[in-house]
Amino acid sequence: MMGIRAIFCEADGILTNGKISYEADGKEYKQFHVKDSAIIPYLRKSGIITGVISGRESDVVNRWCADLKMEFCHQGILDKVQTVEKLAKHYQLKLKEVAFIGSDLSDLRVFRTVGISVTPGDALDYIRRESDLVLLTKGGGGVFRELADIVLAVQGELKKIVDQ
Repeated sequence: MMGIRAIFCEADGILTNGKISYEADGKEYKQFHVKDSAIIPYLRKSGIITGVISGRESDVVNRWCADLKMEFCHQGILDKVQTVEKLAKHYQLKLKEVAFIGSDLSDLRVFRTVGISVTPGDALDYIRRESDLVLLTKGGGGVFRELADIVLAVQGELKKIVDQ
């Protein structure tokens, strides 16, 4: 955790509980946890890059990422490994400096590529076994925040934030 300079994550099942609601007109609804969003400015101030790499496309996720001023929001991504590699190069990161939070089959190849793979506490057993770190929090319940707090604490930044 000491060398982590970026936290990338999937959206559904991580930032949300994975449930999607639709209105009759096709409008999509998802819920995000405010604790996830509250930590992003502190990560940015600490020099940690944040972003979403999702297999699914959603205007709601685009809006959430834009509201929080995340560095990027890439959706409809079939090859997440290729995207992680391009982003690492763009931000001048080594792959070992990237933490990725995922919870499904499409995330497993990324888990084997990045420095630390993370999954929520309610991930399927075979996903949990492939992850370096299984969080206590369930998807949509502040998963991003739990990992961010760990990274900031290990790097000595959380104490600085709390002491301000």
